Amino acid sequence: MSAVKPSSAALAEAAATAATTISSDPAPLTRVSGKQWKAARKPTNRSMMAKSLSKSYEKRIREARNLKAVKHTEAELKEEKRVEKEEHRNRILERKKKYEEKLRQERYQAEMSARKRMRVKRKELKARAHAKH
Repeated sequence: MSAVKPSSAALAEAAATAATTISSDPAPLTRVSGKQWKAARKPTNRSMMAKSLSKSYEKRIREARNLKAVKHTEAELKEEKRVEKEEHRNRILERKKKYEEKLRQERYQAEMSARKRMRVKRKELKARAHAKH
């Protein structure tokens, strides 16, 4: 059982490469717990945030304006669609009312013509009966 001891030169070289890899890696943009299922968390305080993550005030305002404009446009489209739907519904209801009114008028006319026929028939019967006497 012999243990091989690394030379001091090898130790110095390993330390130098480790130092260069550590210093050449950029600072992580997020805090990561190291667990695979956990999402990376960004700092909530803007002053603690890395410069690469933070947005300028103008950029945030511009994005907010764009979002507001998009929402406004969406609201207009939804309103147009709602109005269109309401008009369509009203046209259908109006058509249905007209149809029902037409049916009611036809029934009324049929009933009135039946009454009129009966009146005429009675009149004829009375006239025949009066003619016989």
